Amino acid sequence: MVCRVEAYGTPCFTGLYINNGVNGDGGGFVLVANGNGNGWLRVSLNGNGFRVYSVVATIPFIVWIPALGAYFTIIGLLLWRGVGLGTKQVLQEPRVISLGLLLALSVNTLLVGAVYVDQATPRYSVPGISIDWSFDLETSTVTAKLNLGGMYTLLNATCKYLPPGATGGFNNNNNNNRASWAIETQVVNTTTVVAIIPRSAYEEYFNSRVLEPVPPIPAYLSVYEAMLIHCEFRLDKGVFRASYVATFYWRDLSVHVNGSRVVIYNPNPVSINTTLHIVDLESRGVVYSGALSIEALSREEVDLANYGPSVYRVVVQYILLGLARSRVVEVAVP
Repeated sequence: MVCRVEAYGTPCFTGLYINNGVNGDGGGFVLVANGNGNGWLRVSLNGNGFRVYSVVATIPFIVWIPALGAYFTIIGLLLWRGVGLGTKQVLQEPRVISLGLLLALSVNTLLVGAVYVDQATPRYSVPGISIDWSFDLETSTVTAKLNLGGMYTLLNATCKYLPPGATGGFNNNNNNNRASWAIETQVVNTTTVVAIIPRSAYEEYFNSRVLEPVPPIPAYLSVYEAMLIHCEFRLDKGVFRASYVATFYWRDLSVHVNGSRVVIYNPNPVSINTTLHIVDLESRGVVYSGALSIEALSREEVDLANYGPSVYRVVVQYILLGLARSRVVEVAVP
């Protein structure tokens, strides 16, 4: 039992008094208590404002309540008999006054003290761990910001990703079972960990996704993808494991005109091989036809001014998730 020392009372809490091994603002001990509406809580005990008591024995209420009632009854009968015989004066009898005080105290304890509710604002220190995850496709990084609550110290971390079609899960390191594969993990500071997803991981997912060419095929593709990342954080008091789903989309190439230039942008985290055709609509001849690779999350520009004044049609053809795709623009070069 732990009692908080106050000016007008000492509210007490029952629970398990343990040493959490932390030398910080919360002190080295906590009270693990289960209160009404509180669930299991760990209350930090700091300073000299608390006194700790151990319960060594208890008296069941079915014993002490009848005993207390019998005591009041016997004393009352003795006093009543004395008053009736004229040998006792009620207001001059010390036992009457003490009995009245004891009775009032007992009633107060039963009706008020037993249901006393501490109105002071509780201050709980719950040694939980939470993580704020984020994913940046441009830098191909997953960032984990840990909230350790001042209870733990981050020592190291390792992260893995689950490739498509994996059957071994994160606890299986057998490559024959397509188990999870480790990726580069950096501990930036005492609360931040960054995992770098390699481009080869995106290529695995890209090559495993083949869409059925079932009509109607949308003019612009946007296909959801999810990559499961699992991290293991080594702390000074144990190991904490957590998983995160990095999501992104496979999208069509973006082709637009900027003056005499045709800009081709690849929004995907893998390179896309295209075939580029440039047709002169005035002479009706093909001025260029060849392969063009667009790197991941990058753009390529084709300057039609190099072919002289005319009106050109530019056709970009490529394969995305097993589907043949094309983009067509026309440009007038003065």
